Amino acid sequence: MFALRNLFIVCIALLLLSVTTNRTLAAAGRLTLDEAVQQAIANDPWLIANQQNEAAILARSVAAEVLPDPRFNVGLMNFPTDTFDYAQEPMTQISFGVSQMLPRGDTLALNSQRLRLQSHQMPLLREDRKARVGLMVTQLWLDALKASHSIRLIEENRILFEQLSDIVSSGYSSTFGQTRQLDLVRAQVELDQLDERLTEVQQQQARAVQQLDEWLADMPSDVSMLTSTPVRSMPEWSTPIVLSQDDLTQRLLQHPSLRLIDQMTKVAQSEIHIAEQQYEPEWGLNVSYGFRGDDARGTDRPDLLSVGVSVDMPIFSSKRQDSQVQAETYEKESLRTERLLKLRSLLANYRTLEAELQRLDQRRELYREKLLPGLQQSAEAAINAYAVDDGNFADVVQARIGELNAKLSLLSIELEHSRKIAEMDYLLVGNQRGTK
Repeated sequence: MFALRNLFIVCIALLLLSVTTNRTLAAAGRLTLDEAVQQAIANDPWLIANQQNEAAILARSVAAEVLPDPRFNVGLMNFPTDTFDYAQEPMTQISFGVSQMLPRGDTLALNSQRLRLQSHQMPLLREDRKARVGLMVTQLWLDALKASHSIRLIEENRILFEQLSDIVSSGYSSTFGQTRQLDLVRAQVELDQLDERLTEVQQQQARAVQQLDEWLADMPSDVSMLTSTPVRSMPEWSTPIVLSQDDLTQRLLQHPSLRLIDQMTKVAQSEIHIAEQQYEPEWGLNVSYGFRGDDARGTDRPDLLSVGVSVDMPIFSSKRQDSQVQAETYEKESLRTERLLKLRSLLANYRTLEAELQRLDQRRELYREKLLPGLQQSAEAAINAYAVDDGNFADVVQARIGELNAKLSLLSIELEHSRKIAEMDYLLVGNQRGTK
């Protein structure tokens, strides 16, 4: 019996050593976060469509600055219908004319400027899109990483329970009583529960990798990249530098969503200038030339040249122009309010992330410094007690499961910390986030 107990302890020690060695010698995964983000951005068709939209707007800005096409007309004027003789009447003529409208004020130049300002929004939209794609891919990558490490932890504990089950089965036959049979049943139940947890985590991993694969169209990101070999290491644990309110505000003002609103405000200002041009008159020029033939006696008659100017004066419609200018002014003011609300939202999100990171730091320290060491000691004590027949198998199982749950919780904390850092990086996109 003494030799069997020693064998029990030695097997558990060797098994823990082999698990640690396998973890150290695990091959590195082929997929890194930076590679995933860059590949996702490179494969994003939205960015290509946005560039095409920018080119289309710039092309329209060139067209908007050109005068409208002139109108040409040809007519037979004052033709007698009694004899249909072209030379009978002195006013009979063939007329060729052209007319040209001149838009109000600086409408053409302002329309072109407005379109150019609109085109300047496209790079900001692309910058925000890239940051959002980076955040989304980071979250999916962290989900896959969490599942990969969770699978490793569960498999390690499953190996331990298999070893425990083998030891109990070989060392304590039914001749030792009903208690040892119950231990065998308990060991098998725990193995089945670990299998169920393992299947659930594998399903989560497959979902995360499949969603990640949708972004990495040209990269072989099949499930084996994250299931066959775990990613080499966890993301670096970093703590953002505490920023003052003024410093944080200045950094958040560089966010593409706020700069986009600033650009939209410039477009709204140009809309106001365009509406103000409606107070200006609209001019029109027309020129016509009439060819006349000789009269009935053969006398040459001079051709006729006509030149005219037309003007549209907004005398009776000032109320309409006033309303248009007022409407565009309200649009501009609404954008300023939207900018203020957006800035407040970004500030609140950043401060919330800071508070959440602080709590995660505290929880991580608690797990690493107290909970995990205590649970490991408890598991070792339960195993030692059971080996000398001074404990029961249920205590060993509870201790091992408690240690596994604590490791999974610590894993969740560390990856949740990385997720919060990624969200904070998105809020500070356009700035270099400092860490300490």
